[in-house]
Amino acid sequence: MAILAAPRMEKLTPAPDSHGVPSTARISLTFNQPMDVRSVETRLKIDPPLSGHIGWDGNTLIFEPFEPWPEGITVTVQLAAGARSTRFLPMLRGQSWSFTIGAPRILYLWPAGDQADLYTISLDGSETTRLTKTPLGVIDYTLSYDGNRVIYAEAREDGGSDLRLLDLTSGEQSLVYPCPERVLCQAMALEPEGNILAFERLEFTVGAAGKPVLGASQVWTISTNGEVKASHVGVGDHITSNPSWSSTGWLAYYDNTLMEIALVDATIDPKPPPFNHIPNNLGLKGSWSPDGVFLLMPEIVFPQVDIGEEEGGTEDLTSFYSHLYQVEVTSGITMDLTGGQAGRVEDASPVYSPNGEWIAFTRKYLEEDRWTLGRQLWLMRPDGSESRQLTDESFYGYSSLAWSPDSSTLVCLRKNRMDMAQPGEIWLYEIEGGVHSQLAVGGYLPQWIP
Repeated sequence: MAILAAPRMEKLTPAPDSHGVPSTARISLTFNQPMDVRSVETRLKIDPPLSGHIGWDGNTLIFEPFEPWPEGITVTVQLAAGARSTRFLPMLRGQSWSFTIGAPRILYLWPAGDQADLYTISLDGSETTRLTKTPLGVIDYTLSYDGNRVIYAEAREDGGSDLRLLDLTSGEQSLVYPCPERVLCQAMALEPEGNILAFERLEFTVGAAGKPVLGASQVWTISTNGEVKASHVGVGDHITSNPSWSSTGWLAYYDNTLMEIALVDATIDPKPPPFNHIPNNLGLKGSWSPDGVFLLMPEIVFPQVDIGEEEGGTEDLTSFYSHLYQVEVTSGITMDLTGGQAGRVEDASPVYSPNGEWIAFTRKYLEEDRWTLGRQLWLMRPDGSESRQLTDESFYGYSSLAWSPDSSTLVCLRKNRMDMAQPGEIWLYEIEGGVHSQLAVGGYLPQWIP
């Protein structure tokens, strides 16, 4: 009877003998009953050793490394016999298992314009893996901050979608949120700790001739701890969109009705009031600085034009362009990073590098002598200095920029703007040396798996 009641491990993550495990993977040991914490932790050995934090979630011990595991190594986890339950019953046998850390990969959706699924591809393009096989396709997805989990929107027959989670470490999939009937959920963003998911909800309404059409979007949040009750974020019937999280746990979203970016602390209240508003006419998604102090966003610039009697006409009054503005979110202090020296440009798609040393963005010149059909890749420092152009292909446009975890390489989508029927291409661009390579044709929304 005592043997049957002895504690045992029910689940190990990463799975034994698994390969290609993300470098930021957590190690977890789930027991069948509450355990004496000290007796388990003193018997746990991880080889090679890596500094990290040990915590508990119910009956599960979780080890979170402070630094990524080295690529290609085999990690061995051992738990010696003698670890006790809270009832002082010991584990009679120890356990050991191993897993291997993989190389960084690119996650993306494929194919564009059809029922897409999630795929990964190695950085040399030699190995492609399909991660999902959905009947009607994946609409959108987001990665967790550590790159170990994917939350994706799976299309349904009623036009709506369900939000599902794919654990890249264990390979397990689960339902996070069944969106209500005839409601589309998309544009997901996962809070850094992984406890709250923000997303857009769009309800179908009856349009002309009784055909269903998508209504206005609103931002909602849901806890990822198993509860299925979602909470609406924002004011009443305002149209809201583009949720994004800072590293400090603040949520930004765009209030289309007020034409402002609202900032809230959704970690302490499911229906939080905004603690700041940032006026913005474009409503495009910006980028948080790695420390969560600044929000970088594109904004329309209306030039100051003096029209003399000789010029006559008023056509110049209608011209405008866009700059990148860096806003300190607590004080509202704003800095134009594009600056007047750039001339008439459309700057967009800013993304801070993880180390905070660079901002990647796209730029299109509007002046006749420098005009390009598509936006090109550019870099600058966080204070707007040292701006430099990475690509010069006037008939191609770049978008969907994402940095590698070590801030050395950009992945992006390249599209032929002269022939929009041509499929988009996923490319890699190394910052130092300028080496670039094509990874996939027909894919989109690329992101890094560390």
